[in-house]
Amino acid sequence: MQKKTHAVNPFYCGLTVHRYTEYSKKLTKRLRAALITDLHSTIYGNAQEPILKALQSHRPDLVLMAGDIADHKVPHKGTLLLLEGLKGQYPCYYVTGNHEHWIHQIPDIKKMFTGYGVTVLGGQTIRTTIKGQPLIIGGVDDPHAFTDSHHSIKLDSRWKEQFWRCCSRTSPAVYSILLSHRPELTKYYRDSGFDLIVAGHAHGGQVRMPGCSGGLLAPHQGFFPRYAGGQYALGTTSLIVSRGLCINRLPRIYNPPELVLVDLSPIS
Repeated sequence: MQKKTHAVNPFYCGLTVHRYTEYSKKLTKRLRAALITDLHSTIYGNAQEPILKALQSHRPDLVLMAGDIADHKVPHKGTLLLLEGLKGQYPCYYVTGNHEHWIHQIPDIKKMFTGYGVTVLGGQTIRTTIKGQPLIIGGVDDPHAFTDSHHSIKLDSRWKEQFWRCCSRTSPAVYSILLSHRPELTKYYRDSGFDLIVAGHAHGGQVRMPGCSGGLLAPHQGFFPRYAGGQYALGTTSLIVSRGLCINRLPRIYNPPELVLVDLSPIS
């Protein structure tokens, strides 16, 4: 029924769930990660109930938030409602997006997330074990952490330092995940040492036509973006890009918002 609704109504903006599977010899246990990006403090239903119920239904083992959960033009209420619903339910990890940096209150934003038990990453990696499975989880700030320009496309050396520091802490024996808001930086992501990189930012290309795999336009990629939403192989590294959850900005056409689930599975 959901797929039929999408096809009939190009402006359908109900929450959808998109599932991907990643296989690795480094995994000995099955895990499920939920990827949340680009909420932009949108409020779904009553107190984010559609998102929280979808999570309860699909039972992820960890939640990855890859930036733009808050927004510089929208009150934080939607963000706070999500964090309140997630608190104590799942191990949660977060990196900043460009819109959070445009608030110009990053210490307060990060403190808001940590206050709800979220692990905030910005050039760090952690080693953890979830359901008996060792993991390395790293994260980098959005490149706008290092520039005052809303339109800068030049990568500051400090972002590169964050990224390479995270890469240096991967292990050939432990499955590793990197959170990074920006999907287009594949020059760096390819064969980075991370097994999986998760991103958002592109909003699915905003407009997608039936039968076409890509979107129309994405920030920092321009028209017909290559990495607008989906699963991509970058050598030994996989990239999964969420189309995001924002419905309070530009209209989405044939591009409903999505909660992404990533099943991490051993190779039998």
